[in-house]
Amino acid sequence: VMVMLPPRIVLGITAASVAAPRWTYIALAFSPRPNAFHRINGSATSRPSSAASAIFTSSSIAAAATGKEICETAITPQGTAEVLCTVSNDDHRSSLWSDVAINAARQFTITQRKKLKELGALDVERPVRIVGEPLTDDCGLGDCAIDQDDDDDTISKEKSSSSSNTKTIHFQRHGQGYHNLICDMWRELDRPIDFDSPDPNLNPVVRPEFLDPPLTALGMQQCTSQRSLCATLSPQLVIVSPMLRCLQTAKLSFRDHVGKVPWVSHEGCREELGLLVGNKRRPVGEIREDYPEIDFSDIEHDGDVLWEEYGERRETLLEKSERIYEFLTEYIRHRPEDEISIVCHSAYLFTLLNAVMDVDDEELGSWFLTSEVRSLQMTFIER
Repeated sequence: VMVMLPPRIVLGITAASVAAPRWTYIALAFSPRPNAFHRINGSATSRPSSAASAIFTSSSIAAAATGKEICETAITPQGTAEVLCTVSNDDHRSSLWSDVAINAARQFTITQRKKLKELGALDVERPVRIVGEPLTDDCGLGDCAIDQDDDDDTISKEKSSSSSNTKTIHFQRHGQGYHNLICDMWRELDRPIDFDSPDPNLNPVVRPEFLDPPLTALGMQQCTSQRSLCATLSPQLVIVSPMLRCLQTAKLSFRDHVGKVPWVSHEGCREELGLLVGNKRRPVGEIREDYPEIDFSDIEHDGDVLWEEYGERRETLLEKSERIYEFLTEYIRHRPEDEISIVCHSAYLFTLLNAVMDVDDEELGSWFLTSEVRSLQMTFIER
């Protein structure tokens, strides 16, 4: 006996995502015969041939763009029921970022761009123009690095044809730190955070317990999940902010490059200075004991003189922009390496990609998720 199903049933589980995910189609075909069950894998560009005879519309494809999984049941001309599901290849990674964290990144992208515009930081003309271009059109959840299907000959050809003023940079934001966790918990409770306030009841990151916070267990998992991606990259140098969360992130994500290329720590790529204790580092002597394989010789002071100079005020966006510009033009530009990985911070990276570098791709300039990796080509042009 065949059980007649409704002509079309659509089930969906939706969740926010930062970038359009990659999709795989899975067709499930049922027939009146007992134990008849077929699972056919297809691709995002072609529909499975066994499902071609079913009555489908494009609605399931459109709906898939807004969620993780959409399943559609249809009755074929042969009288069988078939189910077509679109499943994100990034689904196994989606649990690494909560909806709260993803929404916070989206809101920061909007509010911080507005602040930069109001301050005139987007219109500053400097002696050296820095242009950033993405190296892939295929960005997934948590990464926007070089296309994995690019062969070595193509990448080598691009490098050989570039001038000495062009470098390939792989930026990574650190994984979730304990300061990120407490802020997400406040957001879950709809409790506003005033990052300009010295009052710990309004701004948890000024608490002394947040001095140079480490990664959470989730943060370590996020960074470990990026290892396979980072192993495919070819940096000739790894530069790390001296903050503990960045050092931990780099060692987890770029583990396969340890001992193969130089590793250096530089204050030019650390997070904004002043007020926020979560952005104050430990003495270099202590850090060096934990990370003897990293070169800290570019850091001038053992104590955190840079952070303490600001006292109870935050480094402004314009001040941060100038510090970033100096780091890129005076340090990165003159490094002999053509391909460099830089592990640093979200507010720093957002300012870099929006107020210091000319980037036409809005997605490339959006707020980074924790542990996210983005690759770009950076070109220095004298005006």
